[in-house]
Amino acid sequence: MTNIFKYLKKFKFIFCLYLCIFLTGCSSESIADRVYTQAIGLTTKSEKDGNSENPGASEIFTLYTQEFNQDAGRAVTGADIPEVLRLEQAVNGGKVFTGHTELLCLDGTCTLKQTENLLLEQGLSPACKILYTDPAVYFENPDSTGTVHMIRMSEQNGLLSSTELSMALAEWHGFRETALIPMQKESQDYPALVFLHQDGTCRELSDAAAKGMYWLRRNAGNFTMTLATPDGAQNIFISSCKLKKTIKNQKLNYEITIKTKDSSPELREILQKEILRECHAAVSEMNQAKADVIGMQDLLEHENFNSELDPDIDPELKLSVIIK
Repeated sequence: MTNIFKYLKKFKFIFCLYLCIFLTGCSSESIADRVYTQAIGLTTKSEKDGNSENPGASEIFTLYTQEFNQDAGRAVTGADIPEVLRLEQAVNGGKVFTGHTELLCLDGTCTLKQTENLLLEQGLSPACKILYTDPAVYFENPDSTGTVHMIRMSEQNGLLSSTELSMALAEWHGFRETALIPMQKESQDYPALVFLHQDGTCRELSDAAAKGMYWLRRNAGNFTMTLATPDGAQNIFISSCKLKKTIKNQKLNYEITIKTKDSSPELREILQKEILRECHAAVSEMNQAKADVIGMQDLLEHENFNSELDPDIDPELKLSVIIK
């Protein structure tokens, strides 16, 4: 019965999501009356009610915005999301339009509830990218064009799976209520990754686990990767990468098949061992964080719904890598 309610909840969210996609940008408003945001950030904090008879806490929202072709961001604070949008409108002299927003910055203080409000009630684009960062710091000197380009290129080059708002919300509605979110680091040429739970708690992945998660979540096209060998760094062209998920002998099997034109057996062996090492690190850290961002539960419910496996215990996972 619990599973039925989960599916109904997920179906309701997906229906609302598609409705938002169709309605995004549809309005009779004059374009000149709108303020178009390229990036927004949202943080929340709780303030205790001073009334001793009502010891609850109220939320304070801070909204950060950056318009297209704007060098600096702005911040306004209010009691809820509609209020901060109204205040932002008063500052800008036009209605804030988020239907074309390319980047959403979150810091863990707001996750499912507030981001759903931005999408379903405020018209935030479901295709905007998500970045885990401190909006107060990021919007001091934002480079949203560069950040979005970095994320998109990482996705196109097979280093990162989809990081859109719609994907994150779908993962927060999943079994472990955890989304995989990129986090930019100046010392890396690709995004770091964090597990971000519905309640805002966060865990950053190690470098090896982040790379392993790229393999476990993608079905990428062709790309070139650099491999460390005893003879130094060497580039390997990957013509295809496929991930197959099955259940065999009460075990989950994740089989990664790599095709490469490189004919060196030594390089193939190094590549195979490296991918396996990174994938094992990813699975280990995912289990430690009690996350499921590779669809283990979806696989169980889809292929083995009546299995005797305990749904509250992560089943044994077998990883294999085939180099062709």
